[in-house]
Amino acid sequence: MGFCLPQEGMAQQSPQFTQYMFNGLLLNPAYAGSKGFSSISASHRSQWTGLEGAPMSQTFSVDGNLNRKLAGGLIITNDRAGAQRFTEVSVNSAVRISLSPVTRLAVGMALGVTQQSLNGALLQPDEQNDAAIPQGIERAVKPSAKLGAYLYSNKYYAGVSVSNVIFFQDGLPTDPKPHVFLTSGGVFDLGRKMKFRPSVLLKEDFNGPAALDVNTFLMFNDYIWLGTSFRTTLNLFNNREFATATRLGNALAVLLELHPTPLIRVGYSYDFSLTPLSTYSSHEISLGYNFLKKKYGRMLTPRYF
Repeated sequence: MGFCLPQEGMAQQSPQFTQYMFNGLLLNPAYAGSKGFSSISASHRSQWTGLEGAPMSQTFSVDGNLNRKLAGGLIITNDRAGAQRFTEVSVNSAVRISLSPVTRLAVGMALGVTQQSLNGALLQPDEQNDAAIPQGIERAVKPSAKLGAYLYSNKYYAGVSVSNVIFFQDGLPTDPKPHVFLTSGGVFDLGRKMKFRPSVLLKEDFNGPAALDVNTFLMFNDYIWLGTSFRTTLNLFNNREFATATRLGNALAVLLELHPTPLIRVGYSYDFSLTPLSTYSSHEISLGYNFLKKKYGRMLTPRYF
């Protein structure tokens, strides 16, 4: 086939979002309801803007508590890269147990359906009349599932999840593969009005190099959040020579989050590709709304993660 995306996209079967740390439901179904209130989030990402066939992704989610121990959520994700397109709708559920007055452990599951499509008209095969290339648009709808666990308090969190657990595959290159996500982070006071929030994310699909994100944020008066994110690759379970060749798939991002009120969140991130694709930048915007309640006459403060 003559059409392909650069190597940075080789491990990008799961949609790439730079601002995932503001919507943990993207990675882990156990995150549902962990904030203690209901919330809505939406994101749009344009990767490598200006490059033909570059990935473009959108997501919408809502989650909240059903009672003191049970939570639920819904997440819709759309991802397009070249001739391929994936749309997934999942229903999430999570159960929480208290380990201490401030620490909780949640386990969650998401069940959904995924529609994958391949537009053969966008492909340029090396051989004409290749029987493996569809003449039009081919679609398939299949079930999918995610599992996760999430440990958290007011000061730290750690989570592990696995996606595409029961995806029925046809043996095609476009079939989603299981992905493992490991996340951790915390928040530290740097003064009365400033906080430091570091976090890490490790993504592994056991087919290519693992992806590692290292993020840092400074929060000013709970109103302005300024951050950076560095994305690189690691050789954990794969061929070292291949991992070294794809190590150029690094990126650096700057992030800005505004909280004009405790109810509203507005975010923007700009990614610099540290590869030969450096002339193509990536942009992402996100919106969030919290359904906060008043307690003792005061509005509750949103959690930091």
